[in-house]
Amino acid sequence: MLCCPKNDSRMAAPSGQTASVNWQVAGSVSAAHHVEAVAAEVHGESSQSESSSIEVEAVSSSWRRSAQAHHVNPESRESPRILTESSLRSSIEPIENVVLAAQTELDRLHRMVGQAGYVTLLCDQNGIAIDYRGNDQRSDEFRHWGVWLGGVWSEDIEGTNGIGTCIAECRPITVHQTQHYRARHIGLSCSGAPIFDSDARLVAVLDVSSIDPDVSAQAHALTLPLVTTSARLIEERLFRERFRKEWIIAVAPHDEQPASLLAVDRDHRVVGADRNARAQYRVDPQSIDAGMSVWAIFSRKGLLLRKGVPTDYPVRLTTVRGGDCFFALVSGPVTTSRLHVGKLEATLLMQPRIDLLEDLSRRFTIQPPRGGLAPGALRRVMEYIDSHLCEDLALETLAAHTGLSTYHFARAFKQSVGMPPHRYLLQQRVKRAAELLKQTEQPLTAIAQSLGFADQSHFSRSFHWLVGLAPSEFRRSHR
Repeated sequence: MLCCPKNDSRMAAPSGQTASVNWQVAGSVSAAHHVEAVAAEVHGESSQSESSSIEVEAVSSSWRRSAQAHHVNPESRESPRILTESSLRSSIEPIENVVLAAQTELDRLHRMVGQAGYVTLLCDQNGIAIDYRGNDQRSDEFRHWGVWLGGVWSEDIEGTNGIGTCIAECRPITVHQTQHYRARHIGLSCSGAPIFDSDARLVAVLDVSSIDPDVSAQAHALTLPLVTTSARLIEERLFRERFRKEWIIAVAPHDEQPASLLAVDRDHRVVGADRNARAQYRVDPQSIDAGMSVWAIFSRKGLLLRKGVPTDYPVRLTTVRGGDCFFALVSGPVTTSRLHVGKLEATLLMQPRIDLLEDLSRRFTIQPPRGGLAPGALRRVMEYIDSHLCEDLALETLAAHTGLSTYHFARAFKQSVGMPPHRYLLQQRVKRAAELLKQTEQPLTAIAQSLGFADQSHFSRSFHWLVGLAPSEFRRSHR
């Protein structure tokens, strides 16, 4: 994310003038070549050998943004900006909860990378370093390169760097030496990972930076997984703190999908979802505001919110869509069912768990539900229902897709989904009707007819029973 000259030990001397002279003498040739390489890449004239030094497309795109959108001068030798104490306080105040949540991970991460000469930074969404862990005896060196408390590393000011480009790309990124945009920074190496809050908004960046020009790309690449894991644990801590009064479901990684977090209230409504859960289970702010049920995501049989349980407990979850099974860890509310929790115990209950899920899932054998439909058969039936909602679907028609008698099909379907086929069909019709009410101006009679309801009255009664609002009221509330 930043840079330093080839003979860094002399440049790091307290005298800024000595450092500047060393940069001119020792770094002038490589700096000039770097500026030429940047210009060639930005104008699409880089040779194959030059392009090969740009290891990721994100860096190449960032170079073009730095030049064409931000108009950053790659030849500038100006030192990175360092905020005053009062300005720094103004940056910290809006996200003090993030700073507090990050303390344990800042310490843990720096214990792993500090011995290799790295400084660990927590930055806000503007790229300002608001907290740090580093060797105070080398503070003058770190300040010279801007990798210290108060340093400003937004991409529009410094060009491509691990903090600013991480913010621009909204994903973890490592920037090693000559991948930086400004020639002044070609001796620096950094890895940054975004931190998202419980509403999936990017609120901070966790970064480790080295001012050692001899750090190899291979050695530096090892820091990115460490930073990414620590950032994710900070996110979980923020999530658990926000929803401490609710049940929290931590779903293990599966099918190349990362671990995810859901918060559920005592009425089984989803009240919170982290960015991974939102993507995997199609949870958005509107569905949360509308009181989305957790049973719209998982089968009732696979999930139990156990009141008064003093510890986390493992469960097997089965998704309604597709019938896939995977492991999850459920944590009960910290402040309602545990009224006599002490300060130490409450602190322990707020600790992140997602880094344990993969190992726990290997120890927790998932058994297929006994007597339920096979996942493939269940998937076929659900897909058929979804594509024939407007028809009068007989039980015999659905059972034919599984090869079972109507009796055994109805029993197996309820065991797999948690409700009988006719209830599921009604639920899906109402769900589709809700989408039409929000997105179209179709009259209620037309919606009722298109979804297989007997008439508008039948549609209105069914909709009110499941949603709690009449169709017309629901439509008005979403305009």
